[in-house]
Amino acid sequence: MKNKFRELYLCSFAMIALGFFEIFFNYTETNTTEGSYSGILYLFVGALLLVFAITSHVKFNTNRKQLERELSKEYDERDDLIEGKAAHFTISILMIVTILMMFLSKWITIPTNTALMIIIVLTLITSTLAKKYYNHFL
Repeated sequence: MKNKFRELYLCSFAMIALGFFEIFFNYTETNTTEGSYSGILYLFVGALLLVFAITSHVKFNTNRKQLERELSKEYDERDDLIEGKAAHFTISILMIVTILMMFLSKWITIPTNTALMIIIVLTLITSTLAKKYYNHFL
């Protein structure tokens, strides 16, 4: 957890540096501000990412004790039951979607990448919703 926000900080600093380079090189080449709009946009997005990273880091540090208490609780049977039921429901939905896509592929040409993306997204959504549902009602 020590390096949780490192990627966010690096991305924001890279966007800010890219904005400075874009402004500097476009301004020296053309001597107008027309070419520096993309650099200003990079600077703005980088600054927003930096503000987001700092606020997220501060929030994480203030809630660290509560998070550690929640993560350190013992793994109970209820969590195991929720994971099992959610996995069973997700596998059932995955089989139905696969059979439906096999049936539809006789009449509609479905590219492989599109079919796999649909299956992955649907599985992720189904798994998340099933865990929330079983967590709420069990």
